Amino acid sequence: MQFHDSDETIHIPPQDIFEDLLDQVEKLQTQVDELKRLQYSNSSNARDVFLYGCELAGSQYLDLADHVVPKLHEDDPLVLMREPNNQYDEHAISVYTTGGLKLGYLPRNNNLILSRLMDEGNLLFGKTKTFHWDGKSLYLIVKVYMRA
Repeated sequence: MQFHDSDETIHIPPQDIFEDLLDQVEKLQTQVDELKRLQYSNSSNARDVFLYGCELAGSQYLDLADHVVPKLHEDDPLVLMREPNNQYDEHAISVYTTGGLKLGYLPRNNNLILSRLMDEGNLLFGKTKTFHWDGKSLYLIVKVYMRA
């Protein structure tokens, strides 16, 4: 929908966009809360099952310059969040720090099974392995785990 004024056009986004954004924020918050709970949980019955290790994708498209290097350490927990409405990959899984900084994505060539696990309600999370910042891109090996 557009409203025309003599000098300017106002574009109104589709009504569903705000609901979709709120749903995604709510899902991210739920995953962050669950990851924090897991991090501090001392449950002897639960265990973390290693599923997959990969190099992070897409970091070159994000503004990470001053945010990443001083804050990342090996074995830091990472939040994995599904992006089913991603225009480039319907199975997209984004990777965030527990502070909410988006680092990139799990590579699309191996995210189908992981995305299905997440869509079925399984908690997947990551940990940093090795990383290097070259000033443009973050080269990060992510270890993906599932809480079993």
